[in-house]
Amino acid sequence: MKANDYLLLLDADDTLWESALFFERTEHDFLSLMSALGLPEDEVRRTVHRKDVERLSITGYGARPYMDTLRTIMQDLAPQAPSWALTAMDNIQMNLLGHPVILLPGVISALREMKNLQINTIVYTMGEKDHQTDKFVRSGLDGYVDELRIVPVKNVNALRDVLVYAHVEPENCMIVGNSPRSDINPALSLGAVAVHVARDRTWAAEREDFTDPGMVITIERFDELPDVLGSFLNADNSQIKKNSINSDWRLHS
Repeated sequence: MKANDYLLLLDADDTLWESALFFERTEHDFLSLMSALGLPEDEVRRTVHRKDVERLSITGYGARPYMDTLRTIMQDLAPQAPSWALTAMDNIQMNLLGHPVILLPGVISALREMKNLQINTIVYTMGEKDHQTDKFVRSGLDGYVDELRIVPVKNVNALRDVLVYAHVEPENCMIVGNSPRSDINPALSLGAVAVHVARDRTWAAEREDFTDPGMVITIERFDELPDVLGSFLNADNSQIKKNSINSDWRLHS
């Protein structure tokens, strides 16, 4: 098979660029603000984490829905918040929506190397279309990939739709990301090759056990990916593909 018969799907947030870092800063600023209004920080933190998970099934992923959750919490816990506090909330939101796009180590060099392999490469991310598109444009990565695809939530059905759209069988697709819930487990469910980019920062809602740990390839840095991809493309056929890769790269244990 030719390289263009395969598909490489790359997660964006916390795989190509920093994301959780800025949500953590937003939470820290919000907790500081609520503390200044006389609310116990630990209590507010628990409320934020609970409400954040609860709203996902309603609002989906994204920075604006997250900020809406924080504003609702503020309204519930501090209904008479003074004008300076409301202004502070506006500033917190601006900082989150307009945070700099900071590429993770090794991303540019790896993408440049993989581009030479001529494999169809799609940045596959979730959230609000305008916000994710803005970050992608500011990242400067458009020249290294073929397409950006944004979905409200990444799960098995969304991944299946991408594979149908690309006319690629699961065993000919490599999915790379930091999230067990949104990247790795959907890939495992469909029989795609799953590459986990291990990160200390992973949003709590995205953490879960791998459904098949023995089939997960783990890398510590993005610039390890070209060699993994090379093994994937050089495998003789789909039946030996995973075994070929696994013989060269450590599996999650």
